[in-house]
Amino acid sequence: MSPPRQSNFRGRRALILHRANGDTGRLARQLERLGMIVECAWPDFPAGGEFADVVLFDADNGHPGMWPWAEGEAPVPLIALFGSELPSRLEWALDQGISAHISKPIRSSGVFSALVVAFANFAAAAEAAARLARLEARLAARPLVLHTLVALMTKCGLTEEEAFACLRRAAMNERLTIEDFCARLDEFRLAALTRRLMPVAGQGGRK
Repeated sequence: MSPPRQSNFRGRRALILHRANGDTGRLARQLERLGMIVECAWPDFPAGGEFADVVLFDADNGHPGMWPWAEGEAPVPLIALFGSELPSRLEWALDQGISAHISKPIRSSGVFSALVVAFANFAAAAEAAARLARLEARLAARPLVLHTLVALMTKCGLTEEEAFACLRRAAMNERLTIEDFCARLDEFRLAALTRRLMPVAGQGGRK
């Protein structure tokens, strides 16, 4: 399920990284009309700026090292402000991990939609990264799951299907994934689990 779309920005903090000019004034006023708390800074990233909910920055004059985080790892949505379409500037902005962009000069329309798109894209990217991390963790845990299955099959005389069913049931009882359950099994807990499963194996006709 997709995360709910962010469309109410009242009380949110917006940081504008752009030299003061007519564009920044118009942008700040539009953000304030949306109920946002706005801070403007240039050229340095201001102290406390990392607590902003969204950063809108000058993509025409951005430079390496302008962030307090690693390039491409912004903890909040980034919105690039473009006044030109130079390929080098577009490529640099994309490397920062932007979630949306606004063309300069700033107009009366486009700011709200850019915010909605930026927050939606950022949330979707975060969810995709979380799913990938979970998948990688499950893949990394496969040898441990296999080791546990083999132990149950050997000590309890279970088939692979029976061992997996028992393991899944034990994990569900503790409200854990199979991978997390196996990761918590030390030799003592594994021995206790096999003792509990002995009657199950006996009911299947095994000795």
